[in-house]
Amino acid sequence: MLMTITGTVRYQDLGMGFWGIIDHSGQQWRPLNLPSALQKEGLEVHITAKKAKDQMSSVMWGTAIEITDYQPVS
Repeated sequence: MLMTITGTVRYQDLGMGFWGIIDHSGQQWRPLNLPSALQKEGLEVHITAKKAKDQMSSVMWGTAIEITDYQPVS
């Protein structure tokens, strides 16, 4: 099931570090395939994603997702 998320890209300095997205309601999303074009601190994005099938990770932050489409918000 696809979902749309609008939020802010944030670098999380936990463990080895990773990129996450925090939506406007405060929900934390952990993209497993965040494109390098979106890996910019503070970038507002609109993405289409689905929950990742394999959410097992040593990172205990956010919901794991796989991005299917994206665009920066102007």
